[in-house]
Amino acid sequence: MSAALDELRAALVAAFRAGLTELDPARLVERALDAEAGAHRGRVFVIAAGKAAPGMAQGALRRWGDRIAGGLVVTVAAPALAARDETTSLADPEEAALRPLRVMRAAHPIPDARSVDAAEAALAVAAALGPEDLLIALLSGGASALLAAPPPGVSLADKQAVVAELLEAGAPIQDVNLVRRHLSRIKGGRLAAAAAPARVLTLLMSDVVGGLPHDVGSGPTVPDPTRVEQALAALDRWAPRFARLAPAFSESLKPADARRLEARVLADPDKLAERVAAALADRAGLRATAAPAEDGDARAIVERRLALARTLAPGEAVVIPCEPTLALPAHRGAGGRAGWIALAALRGLPPDVALLCAASDGVDGSSGAAGAAVARAAAAAMDDRTIDAALARFDDAVVHRALGTRVETGPTGHNLTDLHIVARDFPGGARVR
Repeated sequence: MSAALDELRAALVAAFRAGLTELDPARLVERALDAEAGAHRGRVFVIAAGKAAPGMAQGALRRWGDRIAGGLVVTVAAPALAARDETTSLADPEEAALRPLRVMRAAHPIPDARSVDAAEAALAVAAALGPEDLLIALLSGGASALLAAPPPGVSLADKQAVVAELLEAGAPIQDVNLVRRHLSRIKGGRLAAAAAPARVLTLLMSDVVGGLPHDVGSGPTVPDPTRVEQALAALDRWAPRFARLAPAFSESLKPADARRLEARVLADPDKLAERVAAALADRAGLRATAAPAEDGDARAIVERRLALARTLAPGEAVVIPCEPTLALPAHRGAGGRAGWIALAALRGLPPDVALLCAASDGVDGSSGAAGAAVARAAAAAMDDRTIDAALARFDDAVVHRALGTRVETGPTGHNLTDLHIVARDFPGGARVR
């Protein structure tokens, strides 16, 4: 690969990182709570859940640390700790920084027994609140799996199986969360209902393309306009063999019953795209624009990325927040949807175009990376049959490792869905800045 394309790929990765830094969860929560100063005189409790939960909780503690009486932080267990039973597994310095909040970790994307323990702990915090209290709910992507409270008649194994089937069938996240909201004792506003008569303020880092507050973490503290019939229709479409669970579905909290509740979205996929586009313009001199968020089948998205790549002018870039769906077989290799799309598009890119596909949480499936940043020249290092076989086996991670195209950020403390950047280099690879 040419030095110019290497530089362009590096610029895309740097802009991706810069955009995430601009939307620091702690800083966003701290600013949001500035507007609440003096608005509440009673006790304050915090329940934070999701991949951004530690950062969001730190922001609340910075702003209102002297007023927060207690609460809970639930975030994702590190892979090395996935088989352990402990719920308090953050490093000691981080746990100390989050006191007086209790720290718990659970599994993602399939809930485990720790997810049930965390949900029960959250419900217990809510149930102890009184009419003068305030519950600050800090929710981000991943909260659906981290707080699992199956309704009567549904076992944890049932919940795990239905969620796994929905995800592997390629169901859109809105449909997955639609089913989750109506098959739960905590989602769909039920945590807020447990907190009555306390006031509930929900601050959200949204990971759902075009999503509303009830889509984020399956909406445990916000009203939900959807109905059981809609959830059952989604179940019938994506996981029909679980029709036996239909009697356990129940209605969620409706807007008419939500007078004590307020919700604000602090960041979403569109805001991330705007920040990354600004970083590309500032740091690389590219004429970068943020496109509307999109979702859909990964194969169709590959074709859209290639069509866009062919239309770009020199020095132009487009940033697209994206929630692809990809139906997966039972037996597959190591990879993720971002890396798979990058590999599928690799050979069709124009020679002076680079493509970044990355998960904003830094975890692209089972790949061990955030995604990949590719250019067509990278394909010269590997024969077509090897690439085709990796795509067929959903084993893109090994190819990106061999080609040196992996984007490795480690867990970012975010979850604002995937981000794609398509950029055409300047003539001759000349950098403007």
